[in-house]
Amino acid sequence: MHVKMPQLGETVIEGTILKWLKAEGDQVALDEPLFEISTDKVDTEVPSSAAGVLTKILVPEGSTVAVGTELAEIAEAGVVAAAATPGDSSPGSSVRPGAGAGDEPPAPSSAAPVAISVPAGTAASTPTGVPVDRGSRSQILSPLVRKLAAEHGVDLANVVGTGTGGRITKNDILAFVGRAPTAAAAAPSAAPVLTAPAPAATTPGAVPAASIAAGVGEEVVAMSHIRQAIAKHMYGSVQSTARAWTMVEVNVEQLVQLRARAKDAFLAKYGVNLTYLPFVVRATVDALHEFPNVNARLDGENIVLHRYVNMGIAVSYDAGLIVPVIKGADGMNSVGLARAIADLAARARAHQLKPDEVQGATFTITNPGPYGSIASVPIINTPNTGIISLDAITRRAVVIGDAIAIRSMVNISMSWDHRVIDGELATRFLARVKENLETWDFGGDLGV
Repeated sequence: MHVKMPQLGETVIEGTILKWLKAEGDQVALDEPLFEISTDKVDTEVPSSAAGVLTKILVPEGSTVAVGTELAEIAEAGVVAAAATPGDSSPGSSVRPGAGAGDEPPAPSSAAPVAISVPAGTAASTPTGVPVDRGSRSQILSPLVRKLAAEHGVDLANVVGTGTGGRITKNDILAFVGRAPTAAAAAPSAAPVLTAPAPAATTPGAVPAASIAAGVGEEVVAMSHIRQAIAKHMYGSVQSTARAWTMVEVNVEQLVQLRARAKDAFLAKYGVNLTYLPFVVRATVDALHEFPNVNARLDGENIVLHRYVNMGIAVSYDAGLIVPVIKGADGMNSVGLARAIADLAARARAHQLKPDEVQGATFTITNPGPYGSIASVPIINTPNTGIISLDAITRRAVVIGDAIAIRSMVNISMSWDHRVIDGELATRFLARVKENLETWDFGGDLGV
């Protein structure tokens, strides 16, 4: 059977094959991770839809193809030997019905032009030249290949593709750039491969391309697909929002004591660790209902108020930072939130999130506290109006009435878009979060 590019989300139309986890000839079990895919939303592993032997990989690593494109072929173990031709000595190879042994894999469907088009607004950064026709697929360029070529000033006419049908892959560009200085030195009369520093990008959210060669003791590491997406989103947020910042100090002594009493029973009953984050989410949801303009987004000259709360939770993982979303967070108690947070964080770190699970947030919370941060200024997760940061809980001296006492304190700060709300509203909102955390009795909400 054929393995096809899956539809991982309603808005996802294409994906990039980051890595094949199996090689041709390997046994594959049903639902066993088969390859890693990157979309404009998330990197994730894709399980095999069938059991058998991976007989042919049709799309190489680094290629971007449309949803529905055939990626590989899997045959039942008993069929492989019968399907192989007598003279075929390649491990795991097979002959497809109606195809000769030397046939190229099918070209991408004509219904998927996105795999070979240049995104709007990138004409200024398009690399000079076009690839020479060196094969049936040499003219097909993925957006990733075009982007890498543009960043490094590579003339595609000089690159020989090693992909199927002569297609230029990401590795071809990186290899070409790696030997570019030598080639330029050998042929000084030729046009230089590496360009001079480019002018500042004008496209919103664009990241200026690096143009300074690495020196002694330095290493050049290509940005991953997800790192590029993070960079573009963060840069775009800073450029497009009027970010302001507010912080409150919260006495969480009662929460610390409650967690100490309940955490063991909570873990035994629900199978997840009890952290402070569910309490903060509950307190924030209430404040968002009280101040709906904070739970909003700007749409041109209109403000869209969300009458529901989809809470984004920033999660750090090996590829960088990702924000999975708890849909309908305003309908959950602390137990439901704790389980949802644990599930999303675990699957984010295992690269198992779906694109639809990292979009649609109406507000965001980030939690650098476990790493020791005591005050932070987060970047707004656009199109949200605000983002809260939960820093480290520390024991310190505070004034209680007319006395000095030692209490568990935490700084909670918020970055907010001054185009949508003003300081008075932002401060009242954050004060409501503080009041909720200091006065609510979360004990009955834990169910232990």
